[in-house]
Amino acid sequence: MAHSRWITTANRILRLYVSTKEPTPNLRLLVEFIMKVYVPSWFNIKVYPSSTNGALHLFEMIKRSSFLPQKHREVVHGVLQRNAFFAHPENIILAMLHDRKKEIRQMGVKKILEARTAVQKEEIRKFENPRLNFMASDYVNMIAWTEVLEPQSTIHFSESELTDIADSGRKLSIFDVPCHSQAVERNVRLVTEASSSVFGPKARDGFIRNRIRSRKDMPKFETKRDFFIEEVQPQDETPLH
Repeated sequence: MAHSRWITTANRILRLYVSTKEPTPNLRLLVEFIMKVYVPSWFNIKVYPSSTNGALHLFEMIKRSSFLPQKHREVVHGVLQRNAFFAHPENIILAMLHDRKKEIRQMGVKKILEARTAVQKEEIRKFENPRLNFMASDYVNMIAWTEVLEPQSTIHFSESELTDIADSGRKLSIFDVPCHSQAVERNVRLVTEASSSVFGPKARDGFIRNRIRSRKDMPKFETKRDFFIEEVQPQDETPLH
C-alpha cells in the first residue's frame, strides 16, 4: 500500500475486511474509523472545499472520532492537534462570518473589532496552532481565544460593511482559497521518485526542479492521433494455388 494514496489504502482495507471470514479487532476498528470518520470527512471537504469551512471540517473530525477507545482517541487527537491550522483564530473567524446563525456572524464581527482595537506589536505575525479543546460543543469554542487576530482577507472591510455582512448573511467577496491540500498531494509521487532515484537534499531538489522544467517544455507526450499514418495502397491479389 502506498501511504501517499490514502483513498487507495482505505479501499484496500475495506476490501480485505469483506474478504476476511473472521476479521481481527484491529481490522474491525480500522474499518469503523474509515466508515465513520475518514469517508464522511473526505466527502464533506470535497463538497465544501472553501477555506471558510476549514474550522467546521476540523470540528466534525473531532466529533466523529469520539467513538474510539481512549488510547486510540489520544493518537487521533495528537494528529489533529499537530494539524490544527484551521483552529487558528483567523480561520475560525472566517467560518463565523459565513455561519448560518446570525448571532455567530455577529460574534465574528465583534472578534474582528476587538482585534482592531487591541494594540498590535510591530513584528511579523507568527502562525502557531492553538491548543484544541476536544470537549468543545461547537467549533467556536475549540480554542481559548487568548489572542484574537483579524483575518488578512477582512482588513480592507469597514466596520459598517462587516456589520451588514453579519446582519444580512451576505458572503465575503474574498478570494476563495481551498481548505484541502490536494494540489500538494499531487507532488507526493514526484518527491517519492526523487527519493528513490538520488541521494541527498540537494540532489532531490535538482531532480524535482529538472522534472518540473521538463514537463513545462514538453507538457504532453504525443498520442496515437498525433502520428501521421500513411495510407496503404492495396496490392494486386494473386490467387494462391
